[in-house]
This record gives sequence, structure tokens and C-alpha cells, in this order.
Amino acid sequence: MTLNFEFPALSQREAVEKIVAAEDVMICDQTFGNLFCWSKIMDAKISLHGDTFISCWGKRYTVPIGPKRKELLEQMMGEGITRFLGIDERYKTWMEETFPGKFSFKEAKNFDYIYEREKLATLSGKKLAAKRNHINAFEAAHQWEVRPINEENLPQVREFNDWWCRRNNCAAEDSMAWEGCAVRRGLEHFEALGYQGLALYADGRLCAFTYGEPLGKEGFCVHAEKADDEVRGAYPMINREFVRSLPAHIKWINREDDAGDEGLRKAKMSYRPSLLLKKYEAELRE
Repeated sequence: MTLNFEFPALSQREAVEKIVAAEDVMICDQTFGNLFCWSKIMDAKISLHGDTFISCWGKRYTVPIGPKRKELLEQMMGEGITRFLGIDERYKTWMEETFPGKFSFKEAKNFDYIYEREKLATLSGKKLAAKRNHINAFEAAHQWEVRPINEENLPQVREFNDWWCRRNNCAAEDSMAWEGCAVRRGLEHFEALGYQGLALYADGRLCAFTYGEPLGKEGFCVHAEKADDEVRGAYPMINREFVRSLPAHIKWINREDDAGDEGLRKAKMSYRPSLLLKKYEAELRE
């Protein structure tokens, strides 16, 4: 097999999604949407081999995902690839058992925030009382509704995203600018990527939106969530309503990592994650 790495094409979406579901992947980086939307920004590419695929971010490679992972990993090592990333506990254990003593592991700096769907849908308990208070204030202050993101309101959502980026001066910081570009690309190819999203309206005006895609067998990955922060309760409201709108089989939500941003970390922790999903990097021992 030849390890040709190319930018993901929309025609490969179905194949990658089947693999991610079959392997019950929990890491957000491995969704097709993330790979596609970040491809030109972070040089994300894939090498697809039937029911197994490998991704890379620049010169940083993942362990193959799928049933051919052993032979493909051996081939990668034979071709001089010695460092790997995006490894969860299951794949770490598999690597240790399959290649005993060959790899050294270290915990990556960022982890994914995993939440129980039911807890985000109800926001019950004392620790989430502040979220409920903000939602109550929103509901009392506005005539509101939610609408699925579709062809009809996509242009409006795109305009809102551009407004949000200008308002938050995304151009002044690389990570914010990159994220803005990834969200913009996601909205441009929304239907082709199979995304599911929701827009929140207060008194007839769009004030928040969010979207994402299925992950694993019972999970969902939220890729973007934007709101007018001057509208009290807009953020927790779009969060709650979107989770409530997801299919019944969804049991857990991955709200991605915090990219090392302290403000984002605080916001994600405020929803009381059920799991901080560790990710590891591995290096072949000499």
C-alpha cells in the first residue's frame, strides 16, 4: 500500500464517517468535518485505505484508524515515521500490547471535553444553577425560537459568523483567525459535510448558532458555537436547545479541546464535563 496523503475530498466523507463510527472514535480531531475544514489552515491530510485511514497535521501523523492499523503502522515505521499523535487510552493500550516496549508515550497538553447528553439537556443540579438562571432571564426577556440551519437561513448564519469575528477582533490573534476560517468553510459546505445545526432567534433577530456532526457510535462533536454576548443567556440557551434537538441515540457530547485558551477552558469547565478525554503522543524508541 502506498501512503499518499492528500487534502480530504468531500467524496471521501462517507468512507471516513463509517470508519469513525465502526471504531467508536471519541477524539474530535478525527471527524471528517474537522479534517476537511482545517485542511488548508493546518495542512490536515488523509491517506484512505478502504476501511482504514490515517490523518496527518503537517508532519505530525496519527495512528491508523481501522482494522488494518497494525500493518499500516508497521509500514509507517518502516518509512521512517516515528512520532504519532491523537492516541486515546484504547489505542495506547493496543500499541503497548501489540508493540511491547517499542513506544514511549506522553500526555498531550490538550484534552477533549466530554459531557453526558442528558446533563446538558437538563442543566440540573446546584453546580449548573447559574446556567439555568441565565436561560430563565433569556426566556423572560425575549420572544424566542430555534430553527434548524438549512439553505434558507445559511446566508444569515454566515453573516452572523462574520459579524462575530469582526466584533471579537479575530484577525488580531492567529488562533481566533484560524478558527474563524474553519467555521466559515464549514458553513460554506454545510450540507455536503452532513452537518447538523441550530440557530437561535430573540425577538426575530438571530443571536446565536451552533453546529456539529456525529462522532463514534453514540456521540456528537460540536464544532462551533457563536452567540451575541450582549444577549444574556444566549450561549447556554443555544447549547441546551441544540443538545435537546439531537437524535435520541446520542448519549455523549464532545465539545472539543480548549486550544490552550484560558477563557475557553473556563467556559468549558463551567458546564461540568463528565470526562476530560486524554490524548497521547507516542515516539518510537531508538
